[in-house]
Amino acid sequence: MPSQIFSSTNDGYQMSGLQSSWDAAHDAVGLNNPDINNTRDSIQGVRYEYVSGRGSVQYFLVRSFFDFDTSDIEIKPSDAVFYFTSYSNAAATPCIVAKSGHDTSTATDDWFSTWITGQSVTLSEWDEDDITAYSASTALSSAGSATSFTLNDDGLTDMRDGDLLKICLLHTNDYNDTAPTSGTLRTGMYWTEYGGATRPNILYTPGVVSADNATFFGANF
Repeated sequence: MPSQIFSSTNDGYQMSGLQSSWDAAHDAVGLNNPDINNTRDSIQGVRYEYVSGRGSVQYFLVRSFFDFDTSDIEIKPSDAVFYFTSYSNAAATPCIVAKSGHDTSTATDDWFSTWITGQSVTLSEWDEDDITAYSASTALSSAGSATSFTLNDDGLTDMRDGDLLKICLLHTNDYNDTAPTSGTLRTGMYWTEYGGATRPNILYTPGVVSADNATFFGANF
């Protein structure tokens, strides 16, 4: 029978700030502090923007962050799916779920940059070869609907091995370090603070002890 865990109230987003080059936006430390107090937002969640005017081009990104208590999971789940519900807009598509190392204990940390902590990469010019993806690139459902991201083996393993599963949700081109050439793509979302069925969550099937391990445990205890 599937089990469900919800993102903590530490979920939130942070912006790159408007930058004069793609590299400056992609590799930004982060503008202001992460916002972890929103209940829902029509445009802040994932953003991937190319802003042209007065003879110049600027870039703007938003990434979202979630954490899940996995301390009770001792056996790797058979499968797991991350869900979030968009609000008003769902134009920043496709997106991808990636491993995050952001510090959930403080909202004064620049999660926009520190989420890559522990992944053998520097902030400068990182791309998909440096970061662990937990899902495939996934097209978003229509605004107001839930989108599902099936977690891969890396995600399932980290659900078992850690007490806290931390993830970053970002536009696939942001993950791949590919600059936009036009457009304003925005996806807002519901956060845990909103409550109810729209809370970001992971639905997973608990793993089972293999027959070999069951025999081993039975023989020794």
